Amino acid sequence: MKLGIVCGYGTDLNNDIEGYLNSVLEFSINNNINKLILTGGITQKSSKISEASLMHQILEGLNLDLEIVLEEESITTLHNLLYSKKIINTFDEKIEKLYIFCDAVRIFKVFCLSKIIFNNYSVETIYFQRKENFLIYCMQIPSTIIQALGVIFPELEKIIITSRQQWNELMDSYKQSK
Repeated sequence: MKLGIVCGYGTDLNNDIEGYLNSVLEFSINNNINKLILTGGITQKSSKISEASLMHQILEGLNLDLEIVLEEESITTLHNLLYSKKIINTFDEKIEKLYIFCDAVRIFKVFCLSKIIFNNYSVETIYFQRKENFLIYCMQIPSTIIQALGVIFPELEKIIITSRQQWNELMDSYKQSK
């Protein structure tokens, strides 16, 4: 089986999620991918839908010859991959090749994390251009280091998820006050 993991990036349709998914689908069809795991939880309290569910809704209307699995708990790139690995561990089929889809901003992080998390698999990281705020680019180097350490040290992984939840709450409060 060829499997793809699709990292989610918010639930704002203005962030070109549809273009991102079209690129993922084109690659998946051209490379005979059998199954996709759509990843991403509810990253903003104001959102009523998870990132994975939004991607699924976009793909639902298309008659795809792909099995779709949702991972709706993660709120960081690290957790997209860790929770996807838990799902993968429940599959009976042998994974011939694992593709991880992300945006160009996070390619280095996803590449590094995948080498640690999926070291028993043949992994290829595929990225697509997507409009992103410059600050997000700047945050990727420290974020990559911290999240890679989170894979190695489970206590740090728990701190990462708690910190991200607190950050999301702070951002929600800030947006509501405007």
